[in-house]
Amino acid sequence: MGDNNTSNQPVGDMALYNLERVKKSLDALADKPTWNLSDTADFDCMHYLGDIALEKACQTLGMQPGQTVVDIGSGFSATGRYLHKHYGVDVTGIELQPEIHQFAEIITQRNGLSEGVRSVNADFTKLTIDTPVDYIVSFLCILHIPDRDTLFQKAADTLKPGGKIYIEDYFARTTLSEDAADQLRNILFCPHLPSRDEYIRDLTNAGFRDVQFEDMSEEWAKFVHERAISNRQKGTTAAPLTFFYDTVDALFAGRQLGGARITATKA
Repeated sequence: MGDNNTSNQPVGDMALYNLERVKKSLDALADKPTWNLSDTADFDCMHYLGDIALEKACQTLGMQPGQTVVDIGSGFSATGRYLHKHYGVDVTGIELQPEIHQFAEIITQRNGLSEGVRSVNADFTKLTIDTPVDYIVSFLCILHIPDRDTLFQKAADTLKPGGKIYIEDYFARTTLSEDAADQLRNILFCPHLPSRDEYIRDLTNAGFRDVQFEDMSEEWAKFVHERAISNRQKGTTAAPLTFFYDTVDALFAGRQLGGARITATKA
């Protein structure tokens, strides 16, 4: 995930990305010869609705074996591993945080998927990608990146003509209260939350057409609420993570924060 934000802390400090629980999980798997996707799903599945969301992306885009994908803000590369294993596409994940990038490479190798899935430790907006790709995907990462003009122009430049971008991200359902804006900025590391119309405008200005915006707010609100409850029932001792989950739950419940699936085609 990116760390292009207006606070003084990097996104890597966000409670969701606490690496101690990741290290414990990987230590527990150390003696297992071959790993499966499910072995690390408790921490590397960072998008909402689990595999259902990935299936939706693959089917919407019409992914075929041998096609190429860039994943912006790829985290531990769970998305890339799923797309490659189930759809045979070649995935390059762009991950800004070096430790998460390193863990991504280890997990992919232990899954035996390194031939078709790789993680690059870089800022997507500054990266040179020589060969255009068929698709770009991004799950809950763009919310961290304030320079949307540069981001979407780079995305358009990275795609083949007629290539498609698929995004799952937050948007503002209403005008944000000062308290909600502060929580988004300081806890979720979201410096700017666009409205639906702003999102469509930004993509259109970058050269995309046929922008489709599917409001997922109600489904995501249910998901984050159940996640917060489950986290508390497990009796977790990770207080920052509990606070993070509870904050996201409250923001969705307040109906100011919304979620969307967005697709667009390079003109």
